[in-house]
Amino acid sequence: MNEEIHRKLVNLTFKKDYCSDTLIEIAGRVFEASQESICMTNPNGKITYVNPAFTRTTGYFPEDILGKNPRILQSGRHKVAFYRSMWKDLIEKGQWQGEIWNKRKNGQIFPEWMSIHAVYDEASMLTNYVAIFRDITEDMEMRREVELAGRIQKGLLMPDFNKDELMLKSLYFPYTHLSGDYYDYRWNEAKKNLRGFLFDVMGHGIATALQVSALRVLYRQVMEKELSLPEKMKWLNNECISILPDDFFAGGILFHIDLVKRQIHFVMAGINHFLLCSGKGLGLKVVSKPGLFLGISEDEEFEEHECSFEPGDGAIFLTDGFFDRIQEKNLALDKMNVSSMMNLLNSPSFTQELLDDATALGFMRPREGD
Repeated sequence: MNEEIHRKLVNLTFKKDYCSDTLIEIAGRVFEASQESICMTNPNGKITYVNPAFTRTTGYFPEDILGKNPRILQSGRHKVAFYRSMWKDLIEKGQWQGEIWNKRKNGQIFPEWMSIHAVYDEASMLTNYVAIFRDITEDMEMRREVELAGRIQKGLLMPDFNKDELMLKSLYFPYTHLSGDYYDYRWNEAKKNLRGFLFDVMGHGIATALQVSALRVLYRQVMEKELSLPEKMKWLNNECISILPDDFFAGGILFHIDLVKRQIHFVMAGINHFLLCSGKGLGLKVVSKPGLFLGISEDEEFEEHECSFEPGDGAIFLTDGFFDRIQEKNLALDKMNVSSMMNLLNSPSFTQELLDDATALGFMRPREGD
């Protein structure tokens, strides 16, 4: 790379006053060694410089490309409006960045993440355009796989149901494509009861989703055991200590809705709250009990609690993604019921501001004769 090219590239990052010969030499080496492709053109769009990464990515050597227009790389996938918008940004803002599909020398079309900068001299005259880009083929493949995994994960959730005795509506909003939340339940028609759980593994992404899968398997196992709710939670806790890495832990709540006894039995472990709705017109209230997160202490003992669940009552079990937002908004819970709260949680004012995975299970018990 000649000295003039060095200086122009360095001026993209450093003020001209500081562009010593030593700095230019160092920067030139950096550009040559960069893993990101760099392409520079003159104001007329003729390519004047490409770095080795450009050759590795596109297959074009300098002798193939210098003096030519970058449109030689165009894939044909983008409409004229795409390039018009790009040039509009370059003219008005001096830069553009985004995802673009280009074509290698061998004809293969591939995706890039590209940033283009307009370079001006001291007299504000345009001297060059510099494009920096990287091949994001692997990124896109990973994104597709993560999106597919997210759809599979969501497909494993139990559907809503609507019984004469009990209705369930669920809300499930992963912070990213994959969620650290999960729930499951089993309805016993003969005994008129529902046993279920809600889990919230701390963190986001693929590693957290794998831990969710493990917890799902563990819960399916413990469901078949003749144990009390506290014993089931303790068993889950011991298993979590065995399988969860040191920096992972999970919140959980086991619940048992017994319509014959008109009670909700529950054990809390990290998810230490839910919303209970009185059918007497008293609105919602927060039910809170202590309980250490799963996967932290093998000596932890868990306690079973109960509350009445009469015809006309309701309950919402929810993870911190929703509960924290409810607390922040300081809502008048005594003026709300299960239906109005679930509608609010599903509204853009909530879903667009979520900072965590968010899941809610809203149970409503119709009044007898309704």
